Amino acid sequence: MIFYLLLRTDWEMGSADPVAVPGEEGFVHCCDERQIIDVRRRYLPVDEEVVALAFDPTQLPAETRYEPGAGGEPERFPHVYGALGREFVAFVRGI
Repeated sequence: MIFYLLLRTDWEMGSADPVAVPGEEGFVHCCDERQIIDVRRRYLPVDEEVVALAFDPTQLPAETRYEPGAGGEPERFPHVYGALGREFVAFVRGI
């Protein structure tokens, strides 16, 4: 599984489909389970509730590539080269 993190309020109030679309880089930033806590700490507000949306990359219509993170980090992150549709969410976990 790979995970896309967002604010709980955005998930609960949002009916937008897709959940996420590629940014300027051409992909959606995701993370593995072991990367969730660090990604949450670095990129999301500490005073907000956050959820992790789980996706099975083998079920997504877009390609998933493991590539270095922002700023040339050696750690590799899953990047999805297409939109993440709500219908592909396997489960939602609060973090």
